[in-house]
Formats: sequence, structure tokens, C-alpha cells
Amino acid sequence: MNNTQKSLVAILICYFSWGLFPIYFKLLKSIGAYEVLAMRILCSFIFMILVVGVAKNKKTIFEEIKKIWGNKKSFLLLVLASFLITGNWLTYIIAVNTNHVLEASFGYYLNPIVTIILAVVFLKEKLTRTQTIACLFVGGSLLYLFISLGSLPWISIMLAFTFGLYSLCKKKIVLSPKASLLIETAIVSPIALVYMGYLSSNNSITFHTFGTDTLIYSLLSGVITAVPLMLFARGATAIPLYILGILQYLPPTMQFFIGIFVYGEALSIQKLISFSIIWVAVAVFCYSAIISMKKQNLVNESHKK
Repeated sequence: MNNTQKSLVAILICYFSWGLFPIYFKLLKSIGAYEVLAMRILCSFIFMILVVGVAKNKKTIFEEIKKIWGNKKSFLLLVLASFLITGNWLTYIIAVNTNHVLEASFGYYLNPIVTIILAVVFLKEKLTRTQTIACLFVGGSLLYLFISLGSLPWISIMLAFTFGLYSLCKKKIVLSPKASLLIETAIVSPIALVYMGYLSSNNSITFHTFGTDTLIYSLLSGVITAVPLMLFARGATAIPLYILGILQYLPPTMQFFIGIFVYGEALSIQKLISFSIIWVAVAVFCYSAIISMKKQNLVNESHKK
């Protein structure tokens, strides 16, 4: 396989892994969401220490860490990013363990368009006409849910905005994925450790009390978290942006069908209509990505001539 094919395989494995996350975290439903989160953080941190320790470029990674430590603005952004992704993880764990997989998938359908809106607000980027239409469909979907159900899907909104703001923070920081994930988990690990210590002092730690399988799943949460992210970093550099833009809807689509057909979550007519509006927004968004890529290719070809 050439480099592009290897990158595509890496991206597909990453997205399929994220798509199967509901099944994995359902295996931990016996454990409290905050304890699952603490274990996920600590295990991810330990795993990243091992990854960086055996990495061929660990000297470069340590230089990156030293540089980011010396840049106050970048470091504070990374601290904020750490808490945002932690909030995203917690929201997702709660969603899965309280039978709201459909709301979680809805949130990840929203995420790319929310990211565009945040870029317009904070980075002063301009919306194309098709992106504006997609954003209007998203607003219409949320408004419809609010009117029909009398409340907003807060799990979906939290997932979309925490990850969108996380992406916004990361856009301002030049850091390799290994260094970034190591620092992010290192920042929140002390809090996770204090929480586990609190549970221990009250004899309330449960991850080891539900059998060997649950214990193994808990300990593997670091690998489950870190490996897809590193695969994404490996593949994203060699895959055209419009393909990434389209493939990013694979995980929420998988989660949507898992929520319905594996866990039997109810798809009310209101939710179906709202999902349908979002799917139209997704189609418009993908169309925009393809058109933008074609225009960029024409510009590149004209420059070559």
C-alpha cells in the first residue's frame, strides 16, 4: 500500500473505533460515570508516558513540551483544552450509561457545523453560502426540538460545543498529537487521582469489584482513548480535506444505528424529524467541502501552469 492508502486505513480504523464507543462504554455501565472518567484520564496518561518513552522522536516531544511550558498563552489554552475535552468525555460517558446514545450521535452530527460557527465568531472566518445554509438547518433543527419537546437536547449541545471549543483551542497551539495528549492528560490527572483517593477513603472504588472483565475494560480505557487519536493524526495529513469532512460523519451514523438496533432506544417522530433536518445540513456541508476542494484544485493547477 502507498502512503495515501495507509493513511485512509488509519482514518477508517479511527472512525470505526469512535463509532463503536457506545458498546465499549456500555461495558462499564456498572461503574459511576465520574469513576469511569477518572480511570480513563489516569490510564490515558500512563499509556501516553509509555508511548512517548518508546517513541523514536521522544527528544523532539520533550522539546515541544518544554517550549509550550515557556509560552504562557499557549499553555493556558492547553489547560482550557484539557478541561474541555474532559467535559466532553464525561458528557459522553453519562449519555451512553443513561441510554442517550441517540442524543450523543446527534451531538457529533452537530459538531462540525458548530466548529464552523465558532471559527466565524472567534477567528473571523467567512461563511460560504452553502455553509450558511447548513448552519440555518442546524438552528432550525434545535428550534424544532425545543418547540416540540419543550426542552433542548443538552447532551447533544454539550458534546458539540465542548469538542468545538476544544478544536478551537487546539487550532491556536502548534503541538504534535503525542505531546498534546500527554500534556492534556497530565494536566487533569491530579484531579482524577484526588477523586480516586476520595473514593478509596470511603471504600467507594468499584471498578475492580464487578469481575475481571470490567477491570480489564477499565484499564484498557487509556488505550481505547489514545490509539484512535494517534491513528487520526497519522492519517489526517495525507487524506484530502473533503474526504475527512465526509468520513467524520461515520462515527455518529454508527452510533445512531447502535442506539436504535443494539440498545433499543426510542426514535420519536420529533427526534426523527430533527435528525432529518440535521442530515440535510450534513449533505449541504459535504457538498460545500467537495466544491471548496474542487476550487482549490483548479487554483493549484493554474499556479502550476
